Amino acid sequence: MAKLDDVKGVFLDYGGVIEDMQPDPMLFKKGVAILKEMLEGAGVHIEPDVLANLLREGQKGYEDWYRHNGFRELPSSEIWCSFLLKGYCRTERVRRKIEAMAEELSSIYEFYQYKRRPPASMLHVLKYLFQNRFVLALVSNTLSRTLIPERLHKFGVERYFTTVVLSMETGVRKPARAIFEHALKQSGMTPMQCVFVGDTMSRDIEGSRKAGFRYTVLIESGITGEKDSGYQGSVSPDHTIEKIEDLLPLLIG
Repeated sequence: MAKLDDVKGVFLDYGGVIEDMQPDPMLFKKGVAILKEMLEGAGVHIEPDVLANLLREGQKGYEDWYRHNGFRELPSSEIWCSFLLKGYCRTERVRRKIEAMAEELSSIYEFYQYKRRPPASMLHVLKYLFQNRFVLALVSNTLSRTLIPERLHKFGVERYFTTVVLSMETGVRKPARAIFEHALKQSGMTPMQCVFVGDTMSRDIEGSRKAGFRYTVLIESGITGEKDSGYQGSVSPDHTIEKIEDLLPLLIG
């Protein structure tokens, strides 16, 4: 593979890159049970099967909403009351309780959607790039402000990242150009100095191309097919790799 010349910044997606992710119905069922118990404490009583369907349909509804609204990201409280628990925030009392616990609900909901497993070489790759003076940044779509920082801390890799940009904090999602530009500005890099590494064509490759990144690299994950379903864009990555360690020969030779 040809080396990517003059790269100083390596920008990465989280899900599918830092952690591989696979759909896991049993894990999702466990998450639904936890959410059900939390909601009962707020006075919202929903049977598990009903709640699971609400979450699936609410997720689809929210995805349709942001696609038609410039990929804006709503506050988690609004996502829960207007989409994921649509029809259940009928009173001001219930709404206030849901709003107060929205971040915790989001963290649990996202965590239990997929089986997560960091690639065995992930720590080595990030450490090696950091030691070779690459600026590392992370850009991720997420409904939770806390889950990804907690996972980075758990793996002991948060110190390698100059910048961590989450859609829930910026108010805009990939592939919108603005979230990439926000990350570039925070890191002090120009797009022509950088490569973006992600697991989706529709979000990562499409968005980083719009933002002018010099190179793009696709690493397929267990959720690439799901996230790219129906995508009809015309962009293509400079390289497609199978595993995160394949980045090293591209960047260092």
